[in-house]
Amino acid sequence: MCCSSKTTLSTLINNDLRTEIRTASIWNLMLKLSPVAILAMSINSINTFVDALFIGQFLGEEALAGVSLAFAITFFTNAFAAMIGVGGSSLLSIAIGAKDHVTQEKVFGTVVLLSIIAAILLTITGFSLAEWMISGIGGEGQILDLGVEYYQMLILGAVFQIVGVTLNFIIRAEGKIKEAMFMTIVSVIANMILNPVLIGYFQLGVAGAAYASIISMVILTAMGLWYFINKRTSYAVRLNFFKLERALYRPILGIGVSAMMLQLMFIVQQVITFKMLDQYGDERDIAFMGVCYRVLLLMLIPGIGFSSAMQPVTGINFGANDYPRVKEAFWKFTLGCVLLTLSLMLLFVGFPKTILAWMLPNTTFTAMDIYHFRLFIAPGFLSSMLIMCVILYQSIGNAKVAGIMMVLRELIFFIPPILILPLYYGKTGIYATPLIQNSLTLILVVIILWRLFQKWDNIAELAS
Repeated sequence: MCCSSKTTLSTLINNDLRTEIRTASIWNLMLKLSPVAILAMSINSINTFVDALFIGQFLGEEALAGVSLAFAITFFTNAFAAMIGVGGSSLLSIAIGAKDHVTQEKVFGTVVLLSIIAAILLTITGFSLAEWMISGIGGEGQILDLGVEYYQMLILGAVFQIVGVTLNFIIRAEGKIKEAMFMTIVSVIANMILNPVLIGYFQLGVAGAAYASIISMVILTAMGLWYFINKRTSYAVRLNFFKLERALYRPILGIGVSAMMLQLMFIVQQVITFKMLDQYGDERDIAFMGVCYRVLLLMLIPGIGFSSAMQPVTGINFGANDYPRVKEAFWKFTLGCVLLTLSLMLLFVGFPKTILAWMLPNTTFTAMDIYHFRLFIAPGFLSSMLIMCVILYQSIGNAKVAGIMMVLRELIFFIPPILILPLYYGKTGIYATPLIQNSLTLILVVIILWRLFQKWDNIAELAS
């Protein structure tokens, strides 16, 4: 009788949340969900920015260069977390929209088991191959040693990062953006506090930065597990279900592969960029590019935040076969995303010396440095459209198209320009590559969206 009452209450809460996402004004949903998501993503992106700031301030340019190289391959961990998290969250949102209670009950155990398996494999291979990977990007001497030290320490906490991030995705998928983002904010603030303490006070060097990240992920994982164990979900969860059922893990991995591609392609992009800088520049250029990438990630906050808020709205409405509402949600969330990203871009491009000096305080920036920074950062606002489009396809369970977009953007639209342009313009050609890459990507996104929405419009006409 007790269990029956709990299930009934969970179903009522589930129905209330589902009804709001299905019927409330899209503008109201955007204003309710997006600010919290953006705040959390802001702190999360500021986190990587602050890591670089403390490393640059306390340990110097060589340490920042080494960690920047290691930072590029940390996206392998992010890739597995994104694959399982996005795949599981998309499956859950669609199940909530379709009122598929069996799938809802089993998602938690499935994603936790997948996360643990992925973390074990990644920890073993990452620790063993750390020196080979970082030297392959261009790490040498002291920079290589510092990069390897940082990455080997960090990879030991991979299980906490993958499980913690995955559970956070699942919480967001039911529309609990506020709860998920609160957990993210707490873990990130912990990292920001621990960094100066471990690096500066205890003088643990780059290992201190890795320890800070691991502890913050332990906190995120603990909060996520507490959420599920204490039955805070708006749907029933089988906490004792830890099996790999084909009907569940296949769609999770299938949908999530595009999210994994996004992270892996970003690794490819950074690896090639640093290799080209190793050929056309010097150690200073590697540190400078590391700063540019961190500022770029900071500028992509709106895209990540708005897309996180949009995912449960599009996923649940797609599960209910309400295509016009999915389309409306996409355009309105995207409009807010583009406007905010453009504002950030203008801020960074307008005050480059101030931002660069925070992470490289003892460096004198030339006019060419400022030009390269602006050239690299400015086209980044176009990426917001791609992020929103990829998340739309992930939320409706179409991993194939999302994966194709990633491959085209990061391989076809990126590799030829970055190999050809430096032949004529030196390292300036490396910084100019994102302009061509993002312009071609924007054209691709417009074509793909037009075809999808035409298909939905035709379905709506036939239904009427």
